Amino acid sequence: MINLYKPSIDQGVKMGIISVVVFLGIYAFDPMFFGKPTGMLTLLVVNLLAIPIVFMILGARNTKANFTPYSFGNAFNAAFFTAIVSALIVLVFNVIFLSLIDPTWEQSIFEETMNTTESFMSNAGASQDDIDEAMEKANEAYADQPKGVLGAIINTGKGLVWYLILALIIGAVQKDKKTEEELV
Repeated sequence: MINLYKPSIDQGVKMGIISVVVFLGIYAFDPMFFGKPTGMLTLLVVNLLAIPIVFMILGARNTKANFTPYSFGNAFNAAFFTAIVSALIVLVFNVIFLSLIDPTWEQSIFEETMNTTESFMSNAGASQDDIDEAMEKANEAYADQPKGVLGAIINTGKGLVWYLILALIIGAVQKDKKTEEELV
């Protein structure tokens, strides 16, 4: 069975490696980039849309030759296997990064985000009381969030839910258009 989905697994490895390389490239350029609005937007567009959609489609498309007919289930599995493999690679990287490479990065990103938010609110004309209240709520929310390895695992789980949704869409698009009865 694994051999049938090998093309999707190969795409998952590529997706994971590219995700890590993109992060490291941005991190080398500006470690606090993801704490700024442009960094958050980049994270959304690149890591949650562009890279997963491209590689999950490639994983599903490249696996199609192994199945006749190519059912929704086969296409969904291929796309989702791509995402799972990538998520595991990124999770291992995140654990190493947050434990060994830069254990203070999460706190630094939070502080950068707080500074950016405070500056934005001030420039938008918010009162100091409103700014202080927003900062207090954000600090409380941050204090309650799991961090480090546990946070990485939880975020990976959340990412897999997003990938599940993408895999459902990709599976519906990639499956054979004809029903199994028409192909026989």
